[in-house]
Amino acid sequence: MVRKISEKQISAAIEELNKVRKSWMKREGVTACDVGYKIRDGKLTNELSIRVHVKRKIPQQALNEYEVFNTHDNPQSLGDFPIDVIEAEYAPEQTFELVGEEAIDRTDRVDPLIGGVSVGNPKVTAGTLGAIVYDTEDGSACILSNWHILCGSAPCSVGESIYQPGVYDGGTAADTVATLKRWKLNSDMDAAIAELNGARGYTRDIIGLSPIPDSTNPVLGMNVTKSGRTTEVTQGIIDGLSASLTLNYSGVGNVTFFNQIHIVPRPPWPAVDYEVSAGGDSGSVWIEEATGKAVGLHFAGETDPAPASEHAIASPMPKIVQDLKISFKPIFCKGLVCIPLTICSPQICWKLIKICIPELITVCIPEIICAKLPCLALLPNMCLAETVTKPFEPWFDGNPLIVIDPAKLPANLRRSFRMMFEEIQRLQDED
Repeated sequence: MVRKISEKQISAAIEELNKVRKSWMKREGVTACDVGYKIRDGKLTNELSIRVHVKRKIPQQALNEYEVFNTHDNPQSLGDFPIDVIEAEYAPEQTFELVGEEAIDRTDRVDPLIGGVSVGNPKVTAGTLGAIVYDTEDGSACILSNWHILCGSAPCSVGESIYQPGVYDGGTAADTVATLKRWKLNSDMDAAIAELNGARGYTRDIIGLSPIPDSTNPVLGMNVTKSGRTTEVTQGIIDGLSASLTLNYSGVGNVTFFNQIHIVPRPPWPAVDYEVSAGGDSGSVWIEEATGKAVGLHFAGETDPAPASEHAIASPMPKIVQDLKISFKPIFCKGLVCIPLTICSPQICWKLIKICIPELITVCIPEIICAKLPCLALLPNMCLAETVTKPFEPWFDGNPLIVIDPAKLPANLRRSFRMMFEEIQRLQDED
């Protein structure tokens, strides 16, 4: 197990790397640079280093003096940090081989939609539906994946169809489940969201993993896991931060990324017959194993097919959450739905219902699990004033305001209501 390194040390190493980052990235054969654990004899050590990644290591005698980063016998350094040279080449992970079947076939048509399955714009082959997220501006449920999966071309536009599964896995226009909504392909990220069109139900679950509660910053040495279309559930460790690399996107050209995350398999090293990611996994969400929080969005990997050469690249999730304006929890926005109480006791939350007619009923239950119900137009063209009981004062008169038949709800709402009713029953049993 590698040791955790202080943020002060990491910041100091990044400061040193920034002095040479641009010049290094311009050198022929350099594929990336970052700050991370030094690798010796194919294994991660506990030593923090400044790392330069190259297509191929060249013997020292074949290099000019100014071209030498370091040698095994005489390592160079920047400031107080040794320089480590890593042989690795990267590319967006979109091409792939088929995988075997499992309980849910990730390459098949699925309903409800779930994280970890095949998805894509019809102009691309296929990638991974990373997770169901919510637009913080209007509360709509969306697919989170990569730009090169949901968009895939320079002139992409809002409203383009998104298939599940992707066309490589047999998806057709009849499998349109969402429309392209928002995206970014720049130095910070390769990311996009597409708004669900209601054709199928959806769940916040991810195959083999739990729903994501939130995002968090990546930390060197953090154990992470992801669920992808091709390699399914895999485990890795963040061994590098502040990574810079340049990738070539078809139809776009070279894009240089900064401040990215570098991930390798867990020990023992080097990896033997273990793929941390592969083509088709693009769009997967890397999750901190200890908390279940999203750390990064996977978008590139090692081009060398040898298992011992496994590397993965992801964009930090907090930046994606901020720039794409998304949340991993349901969002209820003013003007579109009634706003849940800002102070809510889990013991009484399910008893407080706020009504807006003929818009939506928002039901708030413990753990901030919310569901939106199509409201019956009891009083057309009228919106009742909010009726809110005082916090922590239970209120319920025993007379139901409205009777809901779960079987008649849209498929994408049934799971939320099942969870809500189970929680209500649990609370009643406790009483």
